[in-house]
Amino acid sequence: MEVDLERKMVFGNEQGKMYVLDGDRGRVKAGELRPSPLTLHVNVGDCMKINLKNEMAKERAGFHVDMMAFDPKDSFGANVGNNPGDQTIGPGQSKTYTYYAHPEYGELAALIQDWGNVVENPRNGLFGSIIIGPKGSRYRDPITGDDITMKSNWRADVLVDRTIPGNDNRKNYRDFSLMFQDEDNEVGVSFMPYIQQVAGITAVNYRSEPTAWRMEKGCEVSEIFSCAKAGDTPSTPLLQAHVGDPVAIHVLGAFSEQVQLFTVDGHEWPHEPYMQGADQVSTMEFGGSEVINAYLTGGAGGPNKIVGDYMWKNQRPAFANAGQWGLFKVMPIDDQRILPLMPQVPSRKTAEQENDGGAASLTSTVGR
Repeated sequence: MEVDLERKMVFGNEQGKMYVLDGDRGRVKAGELRPSPLTLHVNVGDCMKINLKNEMAKERAGFHVDMMAFDPKDSFGANVGNNPGDQTIGPGQSKTYTYYAHPEYGELAALIQDWGNVVENPRNGLFGSIIIGPKGSRYRDPITGDDITMKSNWRADVLVDRTIPGNDNRKNYRDFSLMFQDEDNEVGVSFMPYIQQVAGITAVNYRSEPTAWRMEKGCEVSEIFSCAKAGDTPSTPLLQAHVGDPVAIHVLGAFSEQVQLFTVDGHEWPHEPYMQGADQVSTMEFGGSEVINAYLTGGAGGPNKIVGDYMWKNQRPAFANAGQWGLFKVMPIDDQRILPLMPQVPSRKTAEQENDGGAASLTSTVGR
């Protein structure tokens, strides 16, 4: 779609690449599973091994993770300084990387990026996230109820084991990961003619919902965010929770040429989530490789527990118009479109006891 000054908005990327679990690879290629950035869930204190296989035709690949502990001589995921060996892999090769969710780092969102070709591959989708939750937690699909502890999903119900010391007063919560991607380095700069519309790739979790596209479908400007002619919901991630549910939203600047602003209408969160008395904010700035961990104050619907449809979006209008927005549905407690958060999870064995040191297996493949 042409925007201005002969520049174009990109909807499909022929050079698109993604990390995908080996068990999901066939379903993604067959079109049975919607492509989404790799999103893994582990707990504080877990050690994880990533088995990476490169199925790209020509390029080398790597697996670099921020904010997790690792041996830089083995699992940096990039060739740096005098570290021994090659930490990237060529086509057809495999390598195992080891990471530790160190208790000193705590609960957070860790960005995954390919540094085999850090200039081009993250732009083309080779990124993801690892979400670190409370000790002993397990993870559930909020719609199907499936256990997704060893699977990839950008949304999860975090079921906390309250029998573990330190978790006594913790509540189960809804967890969402939004990975922002843009490449327009001209919009907003101070030269004439002044560019007003965003070009190139602009997406969240590989999806976008441009307002210009909605208008082409017959939506009026006054109903651009609610028009049924463009579908019941936008193609961008749909966040759903029952009113009052605790909610964590992780915002990651997976690839960005600009500084962006994230907001959730009608909600606030502490600027520093683990600092007592931290300022409450409703909009936060983030750039490339930066992360926001927004634990919504009062949960879904805010302190006043108001049911309704809210918007999450990039607060910079040009990028929201280019498709970086979506809906946060706060539903009545008895709404059955999602499962209720259970009050408590019984004690479980550790990941090491259950899996005997098993590893998640990942495959890098071309596709979008």
